[in-house]
Amino acid sequence: MAALHTLLAFFFFFSFVILNHSGGFVNAQALIPPARFNGFVYKNRLSTSMDSIIIEAFLDPVCPDSRDSWPPLKRAVDYYGSHVSLVVHPFALP
Repeated sequence: MAALHTLLAFFFFFSFVILNHSGGFVNAQALIPPARFNGFVYKNRLSTSMDSIIIEAFLDPVCPDSRDSWPPLKRAVDYYGSHVSLVVHPFALP
């Protein structure tokens, strides 16, 4: 009985290693682009240059931490100007 357990364990481990390195696993979820954009661009300024940074913020409108993080985030985006874009996603928590 112990030999059977050892054989099965070896088989499953070997199968995992072979499938893992051969790319045999299939992703459980396909990468499908959203049907529509779910957020807004702060100041309608979305920079696409190579030296720009896009910050995506998921903020809850009634959360006190989100409320407190909004003013410094706006100041940082205004300070760095055209080098930073801010995309805000309203994200209401239950």
